[in-house]
Amino acid sequence: MDVSAQLEEIINLLKDTSFSNYIAIFSLVVSVIALIANIITNIKNNKQYIESLKPLLSFDFYEMNDILLLAIKNNGKSEAKNIKIKVLNIKNNGKHNQLNLDELFNNEFVLYPTEEVQGIIAYSGNSLDEDFCPIIDVEISFLNGIDGKLTEYIRTIAFRRNIYDRNKLSKIEDSIESISYSNNRLANYMEGRTLFRFDKLNVFPHNSLYKDMKDAFNNIEREEKEDDEN
Repeated sequence: MDVSAQLEEIINLLKDTSFSNYIAIFSLVVSVIALIANIITNIKNNKQYIESLKPLLSFDFYEMNDILLLAIKNNGKSEAKNIKIKVLNIKNNGKHNQLNLDELFNNEFVLYPTEEVQGIIAYSGNSLDEDFCPIIDVEISFLNGIDGKLTEYIRTIAFRRNIYDRNKLSKIEDSIESISYSNNRLANYMEGRTLFRFDKLNVFPHNSLYKDMKDAFNNIEREEKEDDEN
C-alpha cells in the first residue's frame, strides 16, 4: 500500500465537506497509521533478527593440572572474525600474579558457531596460605560475520573451579557400581542364593552350571545342601 497515494486521497477528500467524506477521511487516516505502525514493527523485527544472528563470545576461566586456562566459545549463529583477546592483568592468584600467556592471545583467530578454543593464562597460585580466587581483565575485539562491524569491549572474568574431572570420576563410579549390581544379580540367578551387593563373603557354590545342566537333561533332582554344611 502506497502511503503517498493515500495522503493525496485524503487531501482531495478534505475539499469536499460532506459527512460521508469525513467518514472516508477517518478510515484513510486509520489505515495510514496502521500501515506506518506495521512498517515500523517490520523494521524492528528485522533488526532484532539480524542481532540474533551475530556472534556471541562466552568465556570459561578454570584450572587444570596447576595451570589456569581461558576457554573462548562462539555461542552465536554466525562466525566471529579477526578475534583478538588481550589479557590485561590477573589478580587474587596467590603469589603468581604474573601472566604466562599462550600464543593464542598474541594472534587473531576466527570462531564459527559452537567452535571453542582455549589458551594458557598463568600458573595456578592455589595454596593453603594464600587467597585464591583469580580474576582477569580482558579486552575483546572481533568483526561480526553478518555485517562486518567491529565489536569492542572490556570485561572482567572470574575463576570457576573445574568440575570436568569430578564428572568423569562420577561416571566411572557409576559404571563400577552398575557392574557390581550386574555381577550380584547374575550370581543370585545362577546359584539361587540371596546375596546382597555389599556381601564380602567368598561363598563356595553348591553346584556348577555343567552339573545343573547335566542333571536337567537327565531329569535328576538333587537335594540342596545348606550353607552351614559346606
